[in-house]
Amino acid sequence: MKSTLSRNIKKYAKEAGVPEIQAKGLRHSHASYLINELNANVLVISKRLGHSSPDITLKHYAHMWAGADKELALDMTGRIAIKTAQQKFFYFNGNQAIKGIVSKNVSRNKNNP
Repeated sequence: MKSTLSRNIKKYAKEAGVPEIQAKGLRHSHASYLINELNANVLVISKRLGHSSPDITLKHYAHMWAGADKELALDMTGRIAIKTAQQKFFYFNGNQAIKGIVSKNVSRNKNNP
């Protein structure tokens, strides 16, 4: 027995002159659109699709977020300001315990401005 959704898809596909697709194809297209065009969060998509957890959503759609890292890296470019220290407060050669060095160097820097 055909569902109402299947009958509607068939009817409107015929009227529009486009190939008929299955209802699960609409579901997948909807999820794909949310990810690719709207950059929707996995939690929102998971809830919208009725999945019991985001893990299920990721199992089926994780590959669609593949370009997200590149976009994120581009968005981050220039937003992080790196400032270096104007003065060193201790000198470390890799074989010293920092605890004693900090107090020695701080007092040394105070005596030699």
